[in-house]
Amino acid sequence: MLTEIHKTSRMSAALEFLSRYHTDGEEFLKRIVSGDKPWVVHVIAETKQQSEAWGHTGFPTRLREARQTLSAKKLMVTVFWDAQGILLIEFMTRGATISSEVYCHTLKKLKRAIQSKRHDLLSSGVVILHNYARLNTAVRAREVLHEVQTGWVPTFSLQPGLGSF
Repeated sequence: MLTEIHKTSRMSAALEFLSRYHTDGEEFLKRIVSGDKPWVVHVIAETKQQSEAWGHTGFPTRLREARQTLSAKKLMVTVFWDAQGILLIEFMTRGATISSEVYCHTLKKLKRAIQSKRHDLLSSGVVILHNYARLNTAVRAREVLHEVQTGWVPTFSLQPGLGSF
């Protein structure tokens, strides 16, 4: 459940967006870079024929009709995109967590991706919209975030189980 502080924070962020939209119009929307870190299921499909090919040599392998068996693994991925498409996709290594240091490294990669894919976006002012609330309070993360974006959008802490703004 949202506290009054959370509600007020979200309302002020929404009003800030509306104000900027009324001032800059569609150009403001083109400057927004959104980010998220969802879990994705990575599926490796293997046909029955492929799996039987790994049998011992010298023993007859009976080829059956090709059926697929699935091997699924969950990965965390960090994705940033704008109105034109994907800017950065970064897969986390197994067992890694998103610390302030990892987040700073990702933001630096995002800046390089924007420079190479949308170089005009940096001069017009990047506005990053994301939900890494706890990491935004880390001093170094805020410094790097200010290097990447020139249009600061207030972020707000999220309650567990709630989606982003």
